[in-house]
Amino acid sequence: MYFRVVQLQKRGWILTTPLQTAKRHVDFCQQRWSAAVHSWNTGVRHSFYSTKPDIQQQDPQWQEQSKNYHSIRTLDQRHDNSSFVVRQGRLVSTVTMPPPKHAQQDDHDRPPLLVSVTSVSRYQRKRILSRVLRIGTNEPKKITVSSYSQQLVAKALRAFLPADYKNSVTPEYLSYAKWQFVHNVLGSASGVLATQAMLYAMGLGSGALPLSAAINWVIKDGFGQFGGVVYATMVGQKFDSDPKHLRFWSAVWLQTATWLEMLTPLFPHLFLVIGSVANIGKNISWLAMSATKASINKTFCLKENLGDLTAKHGSQSTAAGLIGTAFGILIGATADISVYTLILGFVPISIASLWGNYRSLLYTITPTLNVERSRLMLKDAITHSTDGQLIFSPELLKTPRQVSAVERFMREISHVEPRGLRPGIVVSPKLDRLHHDVRLCRGTESVQVCVSRMVNSAFKPAVNGANKRYYVGYLPQSTINGASNGNLYLWFSTRAGNRNTLLGVYHASVLQELICSHATRSGSQVSDPAVIADLEGKAREFVKYTADVFCDSVVQQGWDVTTMYFSKRSDLVEVEAI
Repeated sequence: MYFRVVQLQKRGWILTTPLQTAKRHVDFCQQRWSAAVHSWNTGVRHSFYSTKPDIQQQDPQWQEQSKNYHSIRTLDQRHDNSSFVVRQGRLVSTVTMPPPKHAQQDDHDRPPLLVSVTSVSRYQRKRILSRVLRIGTNEPKKITVSSYSQQLVAKALRAFLPADYKNSVTPEYLSYAKWQFVHNVLGSASGVLATQAMLYAMGLGSGALPLSAAINWVIKDGFGQFGGVVYATMVGQKFDSDPKHLRFWSAVWLQTATWLEMLTPLFPHLFLVIGSVANIGKNISWLAMSATKASINKTFCLKENLGDLTAKHGSQSTAAGLIGTAFGILIGATADISVYTLILGFVPISIASLWGNYRSLLYTITPTLNVERSRLMLKDAITHSTDGQLIFSPELLKTPRQVSAVERFMREISHVEPRGLRPGIVVSPKLDRLHHDVRLCRGTESVQVCVSRMVNSAFKPAVNGANKRYYVGYLPQSTINGASNGNLYLWFSTRAGNRNTLLGVYHASVLQELICSHATRSGSQVSDPAVIADLEGKAREFVKYTADVFCDSVVQQGWDVTTMYFSKRSDLVEVEAI
């Protein structure tokens, strides 16, 4: 018996069907994907499980495509070796070439089909499979405590330890973190006792009143600290990739939290709620400040004096805090001052504080590369000569100091924005979300065909034996981010090193310049597949002959290429032929 499980995002059901019935369901799904745009690739998760290991002996038309915990099976395309699988985290995308309807049909009339499937974990697979096998029986549902505990431990490790902590930190780090945790727990406990003692000293009396006030205070602080933990889990390595962006917004969050605290006298009955929200903002701000402090301080060091510089920065902060506290006490002690006057006085002080933080970050130089800094570095280095020849000028590569002076850090930038006929560059997008970038395809082609052809063009060289570590595709129909001449899409392999990542960004920028130049000369959008293929070939040849010069020039300009911040680990891809 062959079991098939189908789960949709909003609605779910379980089907237990024989092999032939399951095949009819697959044919039905493929027809829906081909016929209607809205029913294609909308988050359908397909799971195929068999109670017999010799399923391929039953019917050789079925072929296993996934070696993960999640088994994905589709109809074999009559030994068509043009099909391949792209894995991106838990997302598995299959590009298949439908069989020809007649002998004269060529590949252009037979566009590839992209099917994206979300994989499931080992624990989820066991639950789904056991639930399918128990349909129609009275067998009680088994609850595995060890599975729950293992998942909780894994989530706790991701929340409290650095990414890939087994390889990214020294072996002594775990012992250090353990004893620091004990120290902080006991320190917090002593702080609660100290708070209660202070309330006694203020004359609140004995009994339940000081204890209740202390509990309210601790709850307020507890919510704030919990918010900081959640924030640190979500941000992760962005503290290293975008320190200026997070440092700027940490000051904004701090002033917002302080503003909420200023409102507590107007709403005393909401003291706990307002105080908790304000404390969450403060803890997020303090965590962002402390996490980005090392990255920012390191940029100012010319010698191995990071410890001395950090200590002096702490002294400066302490002195500034004392002066600011005295200034605040002076304002608060003014005669006949009201709550409303304090609030009005807070606004200009807060704005001046944010302005000072912004001005200080303009002098911060970040030598590592991300999407925005790489765009600024390459802005004038790739050009065209008067006779239309592509030119790379190493001397025009921007230095970290020049880039930091014009870098936009007030908002997070994860892609290169399109400008006029210059297409944008989207880095590491999810394959199952690409069809959302296309509003309407030109001509008679469907959205599915446009996206599938681009994905096939980008990843097919790796299937044909090319030693690819990055993948670049051009989708002229893409309108995301306001593009009028399409967008370029860039993915990195799980085996890509720092040099491969750097060359991938360089390759995308070269192809971007070629497309923009061709569109400018022709006065129209580049949409002909033959023209796109020709430009992609020119970009590959140009990158091949200038790769060494480019990489050496980037290092000579002072950029740190030992760490790249272009893609999360879960967005890296792995390509293999079927």
